[in-house]
Amino acid sequence: MTAPNRSTVLTRWLWLVPVVVATAVFHLTPARDALDRAFFDAASRRPWVKPAPPSESALVLVDEASLTVLGREPYAMRWPFPRAAFAGLIAALDRAGAARIVMDFTFFEQSDAAEQDLMLAAVAAAVPSVVLARTAEREPVIWSPDYRARHPAFFTTPRSGRVEFMADADGVARRYDAEASLAAVAAGRADAAGGLVRWYGGLEQVRTGGVPVLSAAPFLVAGLGLYERLEAAAPEFRPDEIAVALAGEPALVGEAFAAVRGRTVFVGANASGTFDVKPIPVGDVEPGVLLHWTAWGNLVTGGFIAAWPPVFTLVAGLSVIGLFAWRGPQRAGHLAFGLLGVFVGLAYAGLSAGFYFAPATPVVATVFGLLGVVADGFLTEQRRRREVQAMFGSYVDPGVVEQLVRDPQAIRLGGEKREATVFFCDLAGFTDLSEQVSPEALLGLINRYLEETSDCLLAHGAYIDKYIGDAVMAVFGAPQRLPDHAVAAGRAALAAQAVLTRLNEELSVRYGRTLRMRIGLNSGEMIVGNLGSERKRNYTVLGDAVNLASRLEGANKEFGTAILVGEETARRIGDALVLRPLTRLRVKGKQRAVEVSELVGVPGQLTPEQEAFLAAYRPAYAAYVARRFADAAAGLAEAARRMPGDRMTEALLADALRLAHTPPSPDWEPVLTLESK
Repeated sequence: MTAPNRSTVLTRWLWLVPVVVATAVFHLTPARDALDRAFFDAASRRPWVKPAPPSESALVLVDEASLTVLGREPYAMRWPFPRAAFAGLIAALDRAGAARIVMDFTFFEQSDAAEQDLMLAAVAAAVPSVVLARTAEREPVIWSPDYRARHPAFFTTPRSGRVEFMADADGVARRYDAEASLAAVAAGRADAAGGLVRWYGGLEQVRTGGVPVLSAAPFLVAGLGLYERLEAAAPEFRPDEIAVALAGEPALVGEAFAAVRGRTVFVGANASGTFDVKPIPVGDVEPGVLLHWTAWGNLVTGGFIAAWPPVFTLVAGLSVIGLFAWRGPQRAGHLAFGLLGVFVGLAYAGLSAGFYFAPATPVVATVFGLLGVVADGFLTEQRRRREVQAMFGSYVDPGVVEQLVRDPQAIRLGGEKREATVFFCDLAGFTDLSEQVSPEALLGLINRYLEETSDCLLAHGAYIDKYIGDAVMAVFGAPQRLPDHAVAAGRAALAAQAVLTRLNEELSVRYGRTLRMRIGLNSGEMIVGNLGSERKRNYTVLGDAVNLASRLEGANKEFGTAILVGEETARRIGDALVLRPLTRLRVKGKQRAVEVSELVGVPGQLTPEQEAFLAAYRPAYAAYVARRFADAAAGLAEAARRMPGDRMTEALLADALRLAHTPPSPDWEPVLTLESK
């Protein structure tokens, strides 16, 4: 066995370099993050296993109804509500029995009513379950360090949590920084680590999922009544006084109040104009409190989703490329689809299992790897194609070469049946011209004629079977299938005649002579395949349809025509080209006669003389076939006047006149028997 050429081996693996580089570059671009985010969003909206929201919780929202109720008399409050409303809201939630009250409102500045600030600070401090919002830099102003120092008994545990909005590059919140956050403090895990949020859905999905989502209106109304009584019971706004006063208030009764009893209640705003909406993966924009409630739910029901480090996905992608290199092009498509299923499935199912395998890099690496293998296979195929073309291209039609490239086993003896159209053409007048032209010039003339005729044939999809002197045999529909092979053959025949017309102009000037071309076309079933010996073989066609095409080429001499087509060819051409019916022809050795037509031209491109001639000829020929010989004679006479010298018209006219005078027997048919081959 011959050792492989070193350059060939190197070329075989060169595709790995750009694929690895492209994968690594993609991994470092923002496009990878964008695709991973898009997949995470889609999977979060339709998870494999929909996570159950924490049942012992509720959402209370300052909505449009809340703004409407407090905007009317006797309250006449506008947003942002005075601190008295928030103090009353906390008091009402406490008296309704809420287990924990998480306020997603920031109180970073003193209001115009100092006594309301003091009352809010005291009520919030007196209810030990209250958690207020803060940021890393700013605390609630109502709970200043001095205030906490004066009332240490109420601040033995963290009472506020961070509410910073952590958004990705596209502005959407997918992660939550849990350390010292509002959600973590509410869960009693202030030191918890964050991660990707496991989403329960948007506000509507949460509402239908069994978690109470309530308007703050009834709590605000009840709270403002409580506020007045607490203000009277604790004139110095001390938390201990408020705690005693609250303990003496009866529990609130009603459907809304019962819905929060024993639950952790997150309080926020979603009314238009409250400016507290955030974009999240499972909805367009949702109230910001939904993000903190979802994060709290993650903490109390199992934690956030852990994202695999990006280096893991890069390693996975590079491993995929190595797998493609190892397997090669065999079943590369199956491998690619399998890997895509594994990566997408792992990423999708992983979200429900608590981890996120970002699929973009491995998926893109799979696509790049497949493209690399396909490109390598294509280049290998091109090399093999060049080898076959080097062996056969100089003396075999390119269509046969193409088939051999696709199927090297095709070059063996044998064949198949195929519907196709055969083209035969020959030159007339060549012998006379050869007497005036030197052998060298004659050979150049023949080669030019054959070159231009071959170009016409190949341009219309032909396979050139052989050259026999100045004659050409070609096939339309083999070896490559050609649905409209008859029409293609007809167009090629007209184009070949046009080539000869241009050549005749030159011959007429130079030698005073011209050539004529006779073409025969016939369609039908024939045997196609390689014919010959092991030493020499030829891809060719055999059968009666082939023989008839050759006879039709020769019959042009008898009919005085240029292009004759058989019955099946005419049927397949239909109205695509202009045909003239001539007669039914019975060739030597055959009993069955076939309809023969002349190919005239292309619709819309005939001369006015041709149009007028056909307009007279066609109905006259139909009358002749129908045995209306007097009508036929009149029409054929008009056609002969339109096209003087047309041999078939004159022959039919003479026959029609004879038959009109002496009618034929009842079994008469317009059949012409051709004795010569």
